[in-house]
Amino acid sequence: MKILLDENLPRKLVEALRNEGHEVESVQTLRMQGLDNGKLYRFAVENYDICFTRDFGFANNVRQGPLPADFKLLRVALPQKPQELLVADFLAAFRAADLSRFQHGDEWP
Repeated sequence: MKILLDENLPRKLVEALRNEGHEVESVQTLRMQGLDNGKLYRFAVENYDICFTRDFGFANNVRQGPLPADFKLLRVALPQKPQELLVADFLAAFRAADLSRFQHGDEWP
C-alpha cells in the first residue's frame, strides 16, 4: 500500500509503517511542509492509495468534493500522546483495521 502521512503526524510513523512492508512518505520526507491542502490533496490522489491526517478541516473538505476512485483520506482520531505511544497506538489500530470499511474523509480508527 502506498501511504502519505500529513505533516501533523509523527515522523517516526514513516519508518514504522515501512517496517510493516508499505511504501510510505510524509509531507516532511517529501519536503512539502506548508503546501496548501488543495495542492497536497491533488498530489496525494495522483500518487498514493491512502493519506492519513489529523486535520479535521482537511478531512471535512475532501468529503465535499467528488470521490476519487482508488484513494482515501482518513482523519486520525487517536488521542494525542508522546510520539512513541502514538506510533504504537497507530500501528495497533492499523494492523487491526479493515480499511475498506472506512469512507473517504472518515475519522479513523
